[in-house]
Amino acid sequence: MYPYLIHVNAFAYDAWDDIVVPLFYEMVYQSFSYKYGITLTPKDVHAYEFTLSSYHGKCHIECFPIKESLAVFTNLEWVSVSKGDFEGKLLILKSFGDGVNFLTGGIKKEQAAQVHFNYAEIEIVREETGSKSGSEFETMYIPVKDLNFVFIADD
Repeated sequence: MYPYLIHVNAFAYDAWDDIVVPLFYEMVYQSFSYKYGITLTPKDVHAYEFTLSSYHGKCHIECFPIKESLAVFTNLEWVSVSKGDFEGKLLILKSFGDGVNFLTGGIKKEQAAQVHFNYAEIEIVREETGSKSGSEFETMYIPVKDLNFVFIADD
């Protein structure tokens, strides 16, 4: 879908947000709603691309590394982390992207063709509180192929 949004100048800024946030809700969260027989409204779920002060009490998608060691993109550099670095923490899916092109903040049309979505933007939060971890890595991009995704129906 993204290449078509470039043609209508809806590939970044508010136009991007106005399209992707409700689309993710409808296509992802409503699919889980039907699958599990639960009623979900936008206020019940973690909205795509948004950071919450706490993820407890909101339905969300958690990520689980499938490898012991991961190459991740954080703070504009690649670093190696191990599964153990995430002990006591939850990895929450925030969005999909590439870590370089920030569509919400905007990019130039010439850059739009370079955007890809093969990384998951992850927020790392404390397991016990559901809020930011305070670690050096609070947001990172992990290759989608290195993660399992699980819907969490948190009420």
